[in-house]
Amino acid sequence: MRNLIKFISLYNYSITFFILLFVSGYFLVNENFILKTKYFNSSNYLSGTVFYYQSSFFNYFKLEERNINLERENKRLSEKIIRSYSSKTEDVDSTLNLNYDYVKAEILNNSLRKSKNYITINKGSKDGIKEGMGVISSSGIVGRVKYVSKNFATVISVLNTSFYVSSILQKSSTLSSVNWDGKDPKILKLLYVPKHIDIRRGDEIISSSFDSIFPKGISIGKIKEIREDINSNFYDIDILSTQDFFNLSSVYIVNYLLVEEKVELEKTTYEK
Repeated sequence: MRNLIKFISLYNYSITFFILLFVSGYFLVNENFILKTKYFNSSNYLSGTVFYYQSSFFNYFKLEERNINLERENKRLSEKIIRSYSSKTEDVDSTLNLNYDYVKAEILNNSLRKSKNYITINKGSKDGIKEGMGVISSSGIVGRVKYVSKNFATVISVLNTSFYVSSILQKSSTLSSVNWDGKDPKILKLLYVPKHIDIRRGDEIISSSFDSIFPKGISIGKIKEIREDINSNFYDIDILSTQDFFNLSSVYIVNYLLVEEKVELEKTTYEK
């Protein structure tokens, strides 16, 4: 106690100075709106900065967990996209889509100005990608996996004159095929639709599941122009593609889980 009294008596002027300085500063800040605003803004900035770095520090150790959650969310959203296609098609059995799995990929390269165009994606064999798998986006069909390495894969684009998609007319369920003629990237050709079929401009064309590549019901395009060729039993039809290849940045690779069983059974059937 004596030491405390001795300390106060020794530094009484300094202690009094700091007390008065604190009190005057308190009244100055509270009575002056501008100073008060600057004070609280500064304190908010400092506390915000501290919390930001604190949050960043702890978030760093949660990156792996967050990546796993993001992958699960991407898978859930991709499956929701596929189901949304089916919900727009009355004749599509939505339970068929339970036999498909999806892997999201980013596009690294996308050729558009050739007659045989290809796309490069950032997923490969280590991600379960195999040759022949279908590739779609949130807008429609993109193509089919052509070649696969460990970390990458190339995709034969719908904008490739050698690529054909098994399709049906949504309104009548008429089986058909879609191909690109190498001209306008926005226009595809609808093939093998007999002239006795009732078709109109605006009719939607969707994928069939006959080729074991795409689920039934994925959008391909809508009829834009219908012409009759007197030398053919089929219409000459242009469809407007739902997929804009000029603004394509990410895709989903389609894995048909029962494809091996289906192919093996059909092979055995045809051989006998």
